[in-house]
Formats: sequence, structure tokens, C-alpha cells
Amino acid sequence: VTHELRTPLTAVKGYLEGLMDGVLTADPETFQQIHTEINRLQRLVNDLQELSQVESGAFQLAFTEVMPSNLLETIQRNFANQFEEKNLQLDIEVEPNLPQILIDKDRIIQVLTNLVGNALQYTPSGGRVVIKVHRENANLLFSVTDTGIGISAEQLPNIFNRFYRTDKSRARASGGSGIGLTIARALVKAHQGRIWATSDGEGKGSTFSFLIPVQK
Repeated sequence: VTHELRTPLTAVKGYLEGLMDGVLTADPETFQQIHTEINRLQRLVNDLQELSQVESGAFQLAFTEVMPSNLLETIQRNFANQFEEKNLQLDIEVEPNLPQILIDKDRIIQVLTNLVGNALQYTPSGGRVVIKVHRENANLLFSVTDTGIGISAEQLPNIFNRFYRTDKSRARASGGSGIGLTIARALVKAHQGRIWATSDGEGKGSTFSFLIPVQK
């Protein structure tokens, strides 16, 4: 945590010292860089606070009965413009006649948003992302599959660890905190489910999946 906080703090300090020493020019570009680092620091602090609450159980889930198709349609609608701008195809596949599930809708939307957001970030223009949901025994299986940069076998066991990044330079450029997947894992676990990732290797895309029990 100390290292992750130190990086944007050091950057902001460097910009301010550069301004005071006259090494940097007080122009809009410099102030925009400072603003970017401050925003990144704020996102990190907010995510750390949320992760602490989720992992400690210091929050309550607001359970409601939800149709799985509504979740996927919401995600597809929320991301439509971003996928269009990057020239990516976003599809949903919903098994017919799925039952309603008792979940905290906002929290599962948060999980899906994280997974689809990662797929968007790491899939090159012209690629495709598919969100699926189907019944698997006493659970519903949600998955997000992309044609992106993929994940090596060595990286897969660590992918849900806090601050772990498969591509550090791209993650930093995007302003990600590095704990989104850790939060997603904790939220799925709070629903008595489990989450995992699979990939055939670098350059071969990846799939993130999670199971949510169907309430009897």
C-alpha cells in the first residue's frame, strides 16, 4: 500500500517542486498532469477504503430479486458508447428461462462493470467482448470473454491479488488502482459465490467467470 500511495504522491511533489524551482513552466499542460495524479491518488484512496469495508464485512448487502438478463442489458447499455469509440463489438448471450436471483444488484453490477471495463481496456480495436450467463446446477454462471492481450499461465494465480497488474505500464496509463479485481472477488464471495480467470496465454484473450447461487 505504501508503495502504491507513494507513486502519485511523489509525482505531485515533483511537479510542485519543479514549479517552485522554475524547472517546469506553469502552463495548462503541467497543471493537467498534476490534476491527473491527484485524481489517481483519490481513486486509490477511495478503492482502498471500499476494499477495507468489503473484506472486513463492514457493509450490508441490499438483496433483491433480479432477472439475470437485466444485469447484462444494463452493462451493455452502459458501455455502448465506449465500445463504439474503440471500435469493439460487445455482445450478450443469455440462456432462456433463467430464474431470478437474490442479489445486491448494485454490487453485482459493480463486479460486471469491473470485468467488462478490463476487457475494454485490454482488447485492441476491432476485437470482441461477450458477456454470458447460463444455469450451471444450483448456480448461475456469468462470464466475460475477450479477444484481448491474454494472461500468461504464470500470472493467472495472482490476477485477483491487490495491486497485481499483468501490464504495469498500461495499468498506470489508465489510472487504475490495481485493486478492482480484488474488490470484485470480495463482493462475489459475499454472495456465497466464487470468481476465477482463464486464458490460453498472452495474445489469446481471456475469460473472467463467477458463480452466484440460485436461491431455492
